Amino acid sequence: MARKLSLTVIGLACLCSVSACVSADGGGASPESLSERWIGKSADAFFDQYGSPFAEYGERSGGVRYTWRKRFAVSSSVAGEPSEVRVCEIDLLTDANNRIQSIGATRNSKIRGDEAASCDGAFARDVG
Repeated sequence: MARKLSLTVIGLACLCSVSACVSADGGGASPESLSERWIGKSADAFFDQYGSPFAEYGERSGGVRYTWRKRFAVSSSVAGEPSEVRVCEIDLLTDANNRIQSIGATRNSKIRGDEAASCDGAFARDVG
């Protein structure tokens, strides 16, 4: 019971983390719409649309935990200002059938000093 409650709390924390990672106008995908669209769907379909995972780790359950990362430039709205480089990193957990069970933000310690950890704009192709 305590383990199940702990997993529920962790799941809610991940969802809140994604909220900080993807803004409501983040390229057309809010955290809720990203989860709504992809939970239960094939991880392969996600990667076909957004690119290959950065890393993957087998889970005891038979599923896979994927780390997906995208570096992208966002043009400055101020003339003469350089583009901002953003890094979006998310965690996808699948079941044994490769169906996405959860999507959450990761702690992104892999960014450089001139980059910003943000998923705002990373899912611009998401039309769902």
